[in-house]
Amino acid sequence: MKSMPVSQPDSIKRQRKSAEQRTRDILDAATQVFARNGFRGADVQHIADQAGVGKGTVYRFYPNKEELFRAVVDDAMQRLTAQIDAAVAGIDDPFDYLRISFRAYMAFFQANPDTIELFVHERAEWGIECKPSYFVYKDAHSDEWLAMCERMVATGQCRVTDAGLIQELVGNLAYGTILVNRISGRNAPLLEQADALLDTLMQGILRA
Repeated sequence: MKSMPVSQPDSIKRQRKSAEQRTRDILDAATQVFARNGFRGADVQHIADQAGVGKGTVYRFYPNKEELFRAVVDDAMQRLTAQIDAAVAGIDDPFDYLRISFRAYMAFFQANPDTIELFVHERAEWGIECKPSYFVYKDAHSDEWLAMCERMVATGQCRVTDAGLIQELVGNLAYGTILVNRISGRNAPLLEQADALLDTLMQGILRA
């Protein structure tokens, strides 16, 4: 009589994953659970189950739920930054740089809408006690964006000659759009809005 194959315990299957893959699985699962349930409503056991790892494994990488939440938001911001940097690599023209980076930004949030929910939950949980991670990253890259806006002004094609104001307008337009689009429940394709938004910003709504 042929013996039946013996299934391996989950613990053995889990061991086959590299530490890097387990970290990725935990972050992906935590993103979904935190986005859906908020910080307080998220269950670490649920995150572990969804990631296909033991609860102890989650705590081995992230000692507590707050560290896990912050790691999730930090991971999202790193991926956003990397996506934009890759899109504009080798782009010299400042106007092309702006348009391509703006589209890359919108593309990221279109593909990762849960990230927007994380921003909302982060603010709701920590309020004004802690600067939101989004703005920590934004400030860290402020100088390079200001330099790009200064290059735009230097071409002589801009009616607005305050590079700092241009930077602020573009930043507010981008962030405001993803928030309103998600919170309002419209969830319209962000990439379809990107060019129209930039064209309106660059050309204005009044006839010359």
